[in-house]
Amino acid sequence: MKTNKIIFLTLFSIFLCFTTLSCASTSGTTKTAGGKNSYLTIGGGKAVYTNVDSEDGAVLFGKKIDGYDNVTVINCAKSNERNFATVDLSDYMDMEAEVQFSCDMKVVNASGEEVDVIWMVNEIDAGLPKFDQKKVASGEWTHYSGNKTIAFSGKRQFYFSAAGINKDDIKIFIKNFNLTLYSDDIGKEKVVQKSWTDEPSLAEAYKPYFDYIGFATPLSGVLNNSMVQEGLVHQASCITMENEFKPDFVFAWQKPGNLKDFVAEDGKTYKVPGNTPSMENVASILKIARYLGIKMRGHTLVWHNQTPDWFFRENFGNSKEAYADRATMNARLEWYIKTVLEFVKDWEVKNNNGEHIVIAWDVVNEAASDSATQKLWIRTNGNWYAIYHDDSYIVNAFRYANKYAPKDVLLAYNDYGCASVAKSDAICKIVDAIRAAPDARIDVVGMQTHVGMNTPVTGPNSFETSVKKFIAKGVDVQITEMDIGQDGQRYNSEKLKAKYKEFFTMFLNNRKTPGNYGIRGVTLWGIIDERSWIYNNNGTKQHPLLFSGAYTCKPAFYGVLEAAEEAK
Repeated sequence: MKTNKIIFLTLFSIFLCFTTLSCASTSGTTKTAGGKNSYLTIGGGKAVYTNVDSEDGAVLFGKKIDGYDNVTVINCAKSNERNFATVDLSDYMDMEAEVQFSCDMKVVNASGEEVDVIWMVNEIDAGLPKFDQKKVASGEWTHYSGNKTIAFSGKRQFYFSAAGINKDDIKIFIKNFNLTLYSDDIGKEKVVQKSWTDEPSLAEAYKPYFDYIGFATPLSGVLNNSMVQEGLVHQASCITMENEFKPDFVFAWQKPGNLKDFVAEDGKTYKVPGNTPSMENVASILKIARYLGIKMRGHTLVWHNQTPDWFFRENFGNSKEAYADRATMNARLEWYIKTVLEFVKDWEVKNNNGEHIVIAWDVVNEAASDSATQKLWIRTNGNWYAIYHDDSYIVNAFRYANKYAPKDVLLAYNDYGCASVAKSDAICKIVDAIRAAPDARIDVVGMQTHVGMNTPVTGPNSFETSVKKFIAKGVDVQITEMDIGQDGQRYNSEKLKAKYKEFFTMFLNNRKTPGNYGIRGVTLWGIIDERSWIYNNNGTKQHPLLFSGAYTCKPAFYGVLEAAEEAK
């Protein structure tokens, strides 16, 4: 038995009244004997056909067809609309529900041609989700089914789409039609969600405990939006650009138009791009951050992804050119890190009285192997490994970062999957390799924290285990890209709240204190669900963040606040 509340809808033929498991009512709410579940009807107890007049023979109910009883027959030629079977879901506007559907259907086309059958919901924000689509032969019974979680943003309908069908030639036969909506919101009064500008500040709540609370944000439509800025500076003290500080964006996808000389640490002169990077976009972002009075994490200098292929090739050529040798790549790596870090440092001197806006850099991102072993622990795919075949490029990146970054700006190694024993061991080996170089510096391990509802937070082999492992290495920890996916579960706002509270309580229990290593700050990877990188995850809506829609507070937001309040 489902434990959450249910809208249950059974149509023995589509126009029949809704029934409940007890068959006690055709409208309103009916409870089972145990009283645990509510079964609510939809649209006053009936599924609605669109402008179909059953009295003139357009719809025949309870017919016996092909040996089946209770078949509904629709003569589409007598309909004035394109969608012949429609269930009204208007009562569930602003509600989120898992929708389960099934039916058996036969379409008879006078021409004998195949017919494209689509059952769907006209929910625009969800991309007009299709529950089932089949191209079927005329006259064949076919089973249709589908299961999707949908947040209804308006007055919506579940319907059979007849787009492209010549209705004058079509008859439809439907039996065993079932539509069920599961939602924890059913039977509850709708809660008015409050704007993130009207609720307490996370940044203030966590100020006694962490260096910052932050959010990842794109520039366009978010960071450069004055209305979003108001809420961002209220809730956060730090931001991370989702993409704009990555090499592809810094280079603006431009190949070198001219070359200039660069004297590398080996004393030799190498050719480097003369026209790129321009740093104009970086300057624009720094200007916004200064205006908002907010700090930044720089993400990222070195990554196997989102770095132009020509950067690794002889003469900055295309992928058909040979890879550059190690000495040349060391020079390019040093030049790139020097260019970016010195630009930011000089900008801060000229425009912010030398006060740092960028307080930490992800020097290297995601270099540990997902299948790490004691013999091979670094990622072997990608251009960096193709040239170096070892971890020396990682060590060199931290050497160059230490050479050109201000000494009070933190240098971080950042990766995902840190709760894995093999991955966390691999990261520890990377930390050791960096530490072995006398002119390298690493201050922080960045734990991305793309986790799920099933991720163990504390206990043996938990996320906390890896936190403690890194702290024991003598480095601090930053939570750099946090979101919580559903792990295949139906979205439950209260369970997500509890999971966020559990994680933040653990973060607080392992926070940095004077004289000790620990967690220094937390960044959420995104602000609202609808812009999350995992919002559409294999067709399943994810709700991994603290805010949704028009930047309104979800229960998860209050779970994070509660963790801070209870830490006092």
